[in-house]
Amino acid sequence: MALRENNLQETPKQTNKKLPWVLFGIAAAYGIIVLLLGTAWYADQMVQPFHFFNDLPEWKQLDKFAHALWAFHVCAISSRLLRWGGLDQHLTVGVITGFLIVSSIEILDGFSVGYGASIFDLLANALGALLFLVQTKYWNRIAIFPKFSFHFTSFAILRPGLLGEGFFQEILKDYNGQTFWYTWSPQRKWWPSFLSIAIGIGAEGMIYGRDAENAAHNLSPYRKFFLSLDLNPNYFNPSSRWLKSVVYLLTMFKCPAPAIEISAHGIRFHWLYF
Repeated sequence: MALRENNLQETPKQTNKKLPWVLFGIAAAYGIIVLLLGTAWYADQMVQPFHFFNDLPEWKQLDKFAHALWAFHVCAISSRLLRWGGLDQHLTVGVITGFLIVSSIEILDGFSVGYGASIFDLLANALGALLFLVQTKYWNRIAIFPKFSFHFTSFAILRPGLLGEGFFQEILKDYNGQTFWYTWSPQRKWWPSFLSIAIGIGAEGMIYGRDAENAAHNLSPYRKFFLSLDLNPNYFNPSSRWLKSVVYLLTMFKCPAPAIEISAHGIRFHWLYF
């Protein structure tokens, strides 16, 4: 990802032998991901003709924030790799590539029982890709970072098959513990340049996707909004590659910090929110 166009990236050359390897790597990684999803996640579900499915009422729309977030970061990674490979049109091609990689999962969903391809997922993917494209093209830097954080909840144990069992499954499946953030650092003298303002959205009380299904089990899902602080990735410009990798993680994941939560249940303060 381009924090700034001159940071964390190499200058492209007119002829670069790295580009074929970059293209091969992207294609190979994509093929492996689709193969793993097709055999492990969708193997027993891909029995219906391709169809669309309206999933907008599900999970308090948190899955749409997830789609936008991953589309943003896959576009950023694709663009960065292509620029490192020496492609002049790395931004445009990277955004298109990232969008297609994330959106192609809808093909698998479209053949799956209980799922279906979602127009709203595609729209969320497009918004995530657009957020990266506009900032990089017109600001020459990323000022607004979509980020992710997670904490364990007591809901996953109620439906481990759907919400996951163990950290690696629950972090992907349990929307009750997921929070999606948008962070921004004001360009003002009075504002500490190493800090960002973080606005987050989450939800709780869900073991099914739709409110009516949760209500049948005496659950009342509700959205949660957060105001917090975060580290600003643009502030850090380390020289070592190891530290650059650490800083790069700051573009994706929000640091634990105090937070104010606002919901239908009132206002709550967290000394340390994950």
